[in-house]
Amino acid sequence: MIDLRLLQHFEAVYRLESFSKAADALNLTHSAITKSIKSLEEKWNVQLFHRTTRTVAPTEAAKRLYPMAIDLLEFAKAAKRETIQGEHVLNIICGPGILETMLHPALLKFRETYPATRINAVTKPPLEAINDVIQRRAHLLLYHSASLAGLPQTKRLSVKKLFDEPYYLVCRQGHPVMKSDHTLDVILKHDWAIAGFDQSFAANLPPNIRSILAQHDYPKYRLLSQTACLELVKSSKILTAVPEHIAKELIDNGEYDGFPLDDNFIFSVSTATLIDSAKEPTVAHFVASVMDDHG
Repeated sequence: MIDLRLLQHFEAVYRLESFSKAADALNLTHSAITKSIKSLEEKWNVQLFHRTTRTVAPTEAAKRLYPMAIDLLEFAKAAKRETIQGEHVLNIICGPGILETMLHPALLKFRETYPATRINAVTKPPLEAINDVIQRRAHLLLYHSASLAGLPQTKRLSVKKLFDEPYYLVCRQGHPVMKSDHTLDVILKHDWAIAGFDQSFAANLPPNIRSILAQHDYPKYRLLSQTACLELVKSSKILTAVPEHIAKELIDNGEYDGFPLDDNFIFSVSTATLIDSAKEPTVAHFVASVMDDHG
C-alpha cells in the first residue's frame, strides 16, 4: 500500500528541488524529509534523487512517478472533501460535438436531482481521455462509439451504447451540392469541416469508406468545435456533418440546408466509465439524463 505521506514529501522535494525547502514548506525537519525519501526508496527498491552537497536532481524513476504522485494526492484530497463535506464533483470528457450539443440539456435535467454536484466537462482526444478515466481523473466519457472502439485498456471499462442516429450533410442555403445526386464521390469533391474526426473514429469506419475518404483527403478542416464548423458553412461553400436531431432544427429554422448521408455514417454515442464507477449514483444519473433528453 502507498503511504500518501511519503508521496507528499516526495512531491515537495521534486517540485522545490531541495530537501531543506521541502522541509520548510511542509513545516518539518530536514531529517524527517530525508527519512521519508529514504523509506520510499527502500520500500520500492528504486533511487528517486541524485544528491550532492549542493544539488538535488530527480532520477528517471522520479520523473515517471511525479505526475502519478500528483494525481494520487489530488484524488486523496477530493475523497476527503467529499467524505467530510458531502461535496461531489463529476468530471466528464466528451467528443466536441457531444460537448456542444448534448451536455447542457442533460446537465439541466441532472441538476434537478443533484443540485449540489459540480460538473467539469472538457473535450480531449479519446486516447488521452481513456487514460484520464483509468487514472481516476475523470468519471465519465461520452464519445462516438467508433472513437471508443479498439482503444487500449477498454477491458477495464464499462462501455455502454446509448443511441445512434443518421448524420446529415449540412450546407448553406442555395449550395450547389443540393442539386447534385448526393453520392459520396460527388459530395466529397467539396471542402469539409468536421468537429472531431479523430484517428480512432476513422480507423473504425468500413474499409471501403476509409479508402474513399482518404482519396479525397477528407476532411480538409478538422476542428474541435461544431459551432466553428457551422459558422464556416454559413459563410462559404464548405460542408459539414451533424447528427440528425441538430440538422433538422437548423434546416427547419431556415438557417441551413442539408440531407441525410449514406447509411455508413451514423452518429452513435457510447459512455465509458471504470467498471467500479458505473453504478455510482451521480454517474448513472447523468447517463440517464443524456438518454432522457435525447429520447
